[in-house]
Amino acid sequence: MTGKQVVIFDLDGVLLDSETNIGWIESSIQKTLEHFHLSVSMENQQLLFFKNVKKFRNISRKLGLEPTVLWPIRNTIYTKEKKKALEQHIIKPFDDVGSLTHLAKYYDLGIISNSPQSIVDLFIEEFEYHKLFTYAVGRGDTLWDIEHMKPHPYLFNQFKKLVQVENFIYVGDTETDRVFAKRTGMKYIHLNRNESKNDGFHDLHSVVTYLLKT
Repeated sequence: MTGKQVVIFDLDGVLLDSETNIGWIESSIQKTLEHFHLSVSMENQQLLFFKNVKKFRNISRKLGLEPTVLWPIRNTIYTKEKKKALEQHIIKPFDDVGSLTHLAKYYDLGIISNSPQSIVDLFIEEFEYHKLFTYAVGRGDTLWDIEHMKPHPYLFNQFKKLVQVENFIYVGDTETDRVFAKRTGMKYIHLNRNESKNDGFHDLHSVVTYLLKT
């Protein structure tokens, strides 16, 4: 990556539609609880949803388990179920990802995601995006890694080691992404696929049009 400005995308919610069908998430949570012979109650399931992962040490103890015991199993099952959903195209790219081909003529494109690196890699491989995204960074698999996900700058610092430019734009869909961009000095573009809200762009076509005009 040399010479061009870099546009970096979040994965889930921006490139990958992983939440329209959440059966794979529910399955991974239920299998985790069953592994430890814990009640598959709604309360326990809610605790293990990914939105709570930053509280994982406290959640683990609430479930009566040490974080170092629960996390490897939780992460392994989560990753396995997400990979299966990708391979079976239960979860797949949003229809507008193809519009980024036009953007790639003028910008280098990348991915920074809180999803595991193996998921990011599989997304690129399964949907043949090798020529679209020059480089992609996901999180590691340890407890330390989930404590250094976005908005912590660690993943950006890993990405930056692999490029030779200084100007970055980040496209995200959450407040975490907005804070991440601010902490790392990136320009930020907010994607909000909920058209009933006025905040940000509603699709990648609009993002591409905006960037090609600036």
